[in-house]
Amino acid sequence: MNRWIVLAISLVLMGVWVGVPLLGRVPDEASVRLFAGLALGAFAIGYIPQGNLVETSEPVRLWRRFAALVIDLSALYMILDPVLRPLAFVWGALIGIGLVFSWFWLQAQAGRATLGQTVMGYRIVPMEGANGEPEFAFRAIMGFVGLCLWPVTFIAASQKDATPGTYFWDRQSNTQAVSVVGLG
Repeated sequence: MNRWIVLAISLVLMGVWVGVPLLGRVPDEASVRLFAGLALGAFAIGYIPQGNLVETSEPVRLWRRFAALVIDLSALYMILDPVLRPLAFVWGALIGIGLVFSWFWLQAQAGRATLGQTVMGYRIVPMEGANGEPEFAFRAIMGFVGLCLWPVTFIAASQKDATPGTYFWDRQSNTQAVSVVGLG
């Protein structure tokens, strides 16, 4: 039930961001988009599920991770676009890249799921029995590259010796994705 609430609130705020300016009834669409984007950002950062999460051993497949990435990038665009648009292109791009990286890195480091991961029902945790400390910053970079190069990742994941739901960025960063089915 937890993820359906997150999905509903996110869709409503995204609908306000897109739909209200399309209606043409507001004098300034930038303020509507700024308000909706900041409300979505505040919700995504401030939402903390009540109770303990129940994790399962079901592997988190590539399609779920890719869908979570698309949801997160859509939400981040809606949050950051009204804020960064007034800046010069170079500064806006550099700050935007830094904020997107920080979003994925700091959420995993804090043990929280991003908005897309919550909707898709998984989160990132340190790998059990790993030889070293989890490297969440490296994971954020390599996971983003791996999902953007999804055909290569799909081919590598479909090999006979591949473990379902475990990808190279998980093994290299000592992290794993675990499915979350709800609250305990």
